[in-house]
Amino acid sequence: MPYPLENLVRPPYRIYAATANSCLAVGTLVVSYWRIPFGPTPDLAWPLSTGLLAWSAYRAWLDWRLVRYKRGLRKLPAFMLGMDQIPHSTKAYYVGRGFEWDARHVQRLHMAREPKYIHLSRPSRLYEAVRTLELRAENAGCDIRPYTESKSWWNPVKPLPQVGGDPLLHAVGLWEGEKDVWFDLYSRVGHVLVLGTTRVGKTRFLELQVTQDIRRGDTVIVFDPKGDADLLKRMYAEAKRAGRLDQFYVFHLGFPELSARYNPVSDFSRVTEIATRITNQLPQEGEGANFAQFVWGFVNSMSRAMVNVLECGGILAPGVLGEHWPKPSTPWNFAPRACTGPWSMANVCPSSARSPHATRKTSVSP
Repeated sequence: MPYPLENLVRPPYRIYAATANSCLAVGTLVVSYWRIPFGPTPDLAWPLSTGLLAWSAYRAWLDWRLVRYKRGLRKLPAFMLGMDQIPHSTKAYYVGRGFEWDARHVQRLHMAREPKYIHLSRPSRLYEAVRTLELRAENAGCDIRPYTESKSWWNPVKPLPQVGGDPLLHAVGLWEGEKDVWFDLYSRVGHVLVLGTTRVGKTRFLELQVTQDIRRGDTVIVFDPKGDADLLKRMYAEAKRAGRLDQFYVFHLGFPELSARYNPVSDFSRVTEIATRITNQLPQEGEGANFAQFVWGFVNSMSRAMVNVLECGGILAPGVLGEHWPKPSTPWNFAPRACTGPWSMANVCPSSARSPHATRKTSVSP
């Protein structure tokens, strides 16, 4: 059983022991061929040296993981997915790469934040000196960033990935390694809370979920008060890629030429519902209450007048207006249909229901 209190930020002592064991294994083989008295014979030296080398390799591998873990505290390995590489399933949904958090990771995070180990997660002095040199060179009219920001493996001062947040939260899981994380679709029934500061990937996580839902054929409704253009573009691109562009709708009051349209006062049972729905958006407390009542009365009068204009046998029937009836592009966009059932702002009388009192055509302007 491993020791319960591990220390993954200690110096790699086992590499020293592995090096000594390797030297001993090589020395044993050399001595066996020298035929030294009381020395090992080649038949005995080979198994002994092989065992020492195997043990040395195992000890060196353990501390190489330790060195790699400490490097990850400062620089996380990059992980990127193209749009065509995002996996999807009909039984589960993909959330990215990660690990299961437990008490060991709490201990590692606490130790990595201790003052004597905090330097392991901070950029080196060489790294900071190069970044300062870049700024000075830019002010002097000499741009050295193409060289210092090269992504080549030989560049020790290339910029760290702009992942945002605290890299230590992922780095403490590098010892066991990260893997693809999937959740069953039934867990989507519950609520999900995603917390994070600005530019740490909350919207990108939403894009990942929306992409899978669109490809899966599910109905997706996204409310985005922030109005993220990248999210809208991603949804459009995924709908087109999935062959569902005819089912893609956008509702945006700022872009009516692109937005789907909805008339909240088109259908009603009583004429007074129109004024009520409109004035409900106004403040109803204090001085606003008097103004809301005035607006309600004004809108209600206008609504009744418009309904009377459209009513069969009323002031003006549709037949009276004739071909001068406002066209669909005007604010009065009324589609002809029978005047039966609940009143609707979209209901007008057909030409067959013209008032018998209509004896001439009247021209009105939209």
